[in-house]
Amino acid sequence: MKNKSSIIISYLFVCCLAVAPSCKKNDPVYPDAPKRVYTVAKVPDGTVTFTNSATGKKNTTGVARVYLNQLYASDVTVSFALTGTATAGVDYTPPAELSVTIPAGSWRADINIAGLNNPLQTTKKTVIITLNAATQGFEIGLGYANAYGVFTYTITP
Repeated sequence: MKNKSSIIISYLFVCCLAVAPSCKKNDPVYPDAPKRVYTVAKVPDGTVTFTNSATGKKNTTGVARVYLNQLYASDVTVSFALTGTATAGVDYTPPAELSVTIPAGSWRADINIAGLNNPLQTTKKTVIITLNAATQGFEIGLGYANAYGVFTYTITP
C-alpha cells in the first residue's frame, strides 16, 4: 500500500511541476486583441477601377469586402458613407442600404458598387466608401493608424 501511495504522490508532484511553469507569478498578462473591422477591394481583374459600358467597355461591379479581424458569435453591422466625384444614380448604382451585416461566425460581407451606362461621362470619377461605425464593440480600421477604413473606386469613361 505504501508503494501505491508513493506512486500517487510522485505522480501528483510531477503533474504540479508540469503545470507550474505556465502559471509563474511574473508572467505578463496580455489583453485581448481589439475587435476591428476593415475594408479591401475584391474586383475581377485585381484593380480598383471599373469601366462605364456606355463607352464600349465592359461594365464591371466593384466589390468592397468588409472584414472582421476575428470571428464573432453575433451578427456585426457596419455602416458606411459614399462620397466622391461620381454621382449616385448617374455614374453608379449605390447599395439599397448604407450598411452591411457580417453574419455570426463569418469573416466578411460585400458592398457592391455597379457602374452605370453614362454616355456623358468624359473623365474619371471616384466612389469613396468610408466605414463609419460597427456594432458589437468593433472599431473601424487596423493598426496604430486605423488604416483600411476608407476605400476608393475609380470609374473610367
